[in-house]
Amino acid sequence: MRLIDFLICILRAHAGTLQRLAALHGEEQLLELLEASGDELDSKPRPPNPIWFGRPAQRGMVTMASAYAELEHAVHEFGLAATLEFHLWAYPHYRAFIESPLDLNSPIIGNGPETAVTLVDEAVAQAKDWIKKLPIPPELAQQTESAAHVAWVRFRTDVLQRIGRRRLGSVEESS
Repeated sequence: MRLIDFLICILRAHAGTLQRLAALHGEEQLLELLEASGDELDSKPRPPNPIWFGRPAQRGMVTMASAYAELEHAVHEFGLAATLEFHLWAYPHYRAFIESPLDLNSPIIGNGPETAVTLVDEAVAQAKDWIKKLPIPPELAQQTESAAHVAWVRFRTDVLQRIGRRRLGSVEESS
């Protein structure tokens, strides 16, 4: 699996989270929550460990440009409203990767499938932290976390299947 594929999976899961939260709270209310928590949500997670990624088969601006085009195409296919798409691109865990010096075409290698499992578990943990930073009224917190959780269970399953791992257990057990 290439880094670009992993990032598309992260963005798909976060888009699903934003869509579910917009359905639960209403898009305007969600945008108010996102705006109210601005700096809190902007905290940047630690950058990815470069030893987990190999060298891409081809290097250069052409391949990086095509990787960015892949990202953009995938995000447009999610069909988010423009304001939610803005918040999707601003997702801190995604930004930690995209702002790193890693080539987006790099394969995930590290110590084999365990590296991908570590990356998946970290992404799920970051998603949980992100949702907890939203200023959700306490009476809606559990329902909000449950709604957000669905997309990340799917993310975990999809990525682990793509790398050939069938890990039993829920997302909570892996964090």
